[in-house]
Amino acid sequence: MSKASEEWAKRPYGRVITEEEIRKRSHPAWPYIYLNPGTPVDPEKVDEILKGVIDIHIHGAPLGGWLAGRPTMVETCIEASESGMKALVFKDHNTMCNNCAIIVQDFLNRMAKEKAKAGIEFKPVEVYGGIVLNETVGGMNLRAVKTALDYGRCKEIWLPSLDAQHQKQAMGLTGGISVTTGADELTKELKDILDLMADYNGNKKGERVALSTCHVSNEEKAAVLKYVKKKGMDIKVLLDHVTQEMTILNPDEAKEMIDLGGYLEFAECSCVPWAGMQDWIIAFDYSFALIKELIKEKGPDHLVLITDAGQPGNNPVPGWKMFIKTLLAQGVSEHDINVMAKEVPAMLIYG
Repeated sequence: MSKASEEWAKRPYGRVITEEEIRKRSHPAWPYIYLNPGTPVDPEKVDEILKGVIDIHIHGAPLGGWLAGRPTMVETCIEASESGMKALVFKDHNTMCNNCAIIVQDFLNRMAKEKAKAGIEFKPVEVYGGIVLNETVGGMNLRAVKTALDYGRCKEIWLPSLDAQHQKQAMGLTGGISVTTGADELTKELKDILDLMADYNGNKKGERVALSTCHVSNEEKAAVLKYVKKKGMDIKVLLDHVTQEMTILNPDEAKEMIDLGGYLEFAECSCVPWAGMQDWIIAFDYSFALIKELIKEKGPDHLVLITDAGQPGNNPVPGWKMFIKTLLAQGVSEHDINVMAKEVPAMLIYG
């Protein structure tokens, strides 16, 4: 041990890392020696890629208002419009929110007209929503789904999140909603909802709605995919944030879900650390390794980039910029990012 290290070791304060760690981290180039910050990325390239992006899974106040400090839907939509994003699909765990999307869209359109009078170009982002089938809307409630579809601008039906039996069990609680009756058999309630969705997707207007499996178990997700595939139903099935702890897939499961026709979401807030987060698990290496493995083996056509942002300290537009920058830095190509952030989500919500 050097004299300097001996003196350092004797100091009474600041001893929260080991001597080996301090030796590593005191090197002037330590991040590049011991970590993998990736290839430098031009911010202008990030801004360029962001134009036309579709985020099919975000949150915003006043929806989810119990999380104080969320960016508002209006704030997010204005920022997304100014950044050139194409579309947003809002999600709320407690209620239908495509009705709010209708209101926000009207506001943005009026805003565009006012700006045009002043010679300012402002192209509104397209705003959509959906419904999560938690207990607050009656669980697996066919009438609630039909109502959401009848309102319009409804692009996703999410299976239960906070009230899923899988999540309740993980919390050490009993009860909760399951969408299977065992042995891959779906409940009658879910079958009826799938029939309604398939019929809706056959409309002559070209409107589309996708099913998101949300927080149900991986076994339930596989059962849903097998049923939809077996029946030949015109329904795209999304698997939410597949590297988040509650809904994580291992590589073999991820490939199986793709083979069954599923579309896998990779979420910014589950892949990249963000400001204000506490006790939120970010499996950084696993997330980007899995993205690259799946692109290599399966291609990008069943992968979807989202932010799942809208938490306090995690606004969706800055979240997108960090996500795109990190993807490029970690070796994901611009072409594949465009497929996963623009082409695949466009197919899911527009057909």
